[in-house]
Amino acid sequence: MKVKLIRGVMVAGLANKAGTTLEVEENVGRMLISSNKAELVVETAVKKAAPAAKKVAAPKEKPSTPKKETA
Repeated sequence: MKVKLIRGVMVAGLANKAGTTLEVEENVGRMLISSNKAELVVETAVKKAAPAAKKVAAPKEKPSTPKKETA
């Protein structure tokens, strides 16, 4: 779980300053968040742009011409 520290705290025996982002175990992260010492970091996934659809040209139709009358 990734958390951003709001206040300076000791995590796993190491002092960490406010503003630091840490990767901690879920139970440690929940404890820090519930005690208002950290906030959850939500990472947004970068979406790749969908490939552009290929344009298919419509078949060209010849304009219809009236048939000539034969006598």
